[in-house]
Amino acid sequence: MNTTADQPAGRRSRSSATTRPSGGSAIDTLILFALFTAILISVVVLIGRLLVRRRAQREEWEANGRPEPVPRTAEEKERDRRIAITWGCLVIAVPVVLILLYTVTR
Repeated sequence: MNTTADQPAGRRSRSSATTRPSGGSAIDTLILFALFTAILISVVVLIGRLLVRRRAQREEWEANGRPEPVPRTAEEKERDRRIAITWGCLVIAVPVVLILLYTVTR
């Protein structure tokens, strides 16, 4: 049996040193597909929950005779703005971190 360990260093074939094991690209593709699927499912679930919550609030508002909304204070507006920024950053940062980790560990 003639293996690359039996051959002198200068005689080793290039293809054995640079090729990946079979199935490597299939696993990479599956990982990317799983990542994409997880992100897509998360977005769909979040949008669905948002729509259900808005519908419930609208039905409650109509059941109460459509009262005028209570004016929001400056503190509430500021708190909501901070929460929106935090969630926006998380929605962007989590997929980016996952992709970077995938790229680094490849």
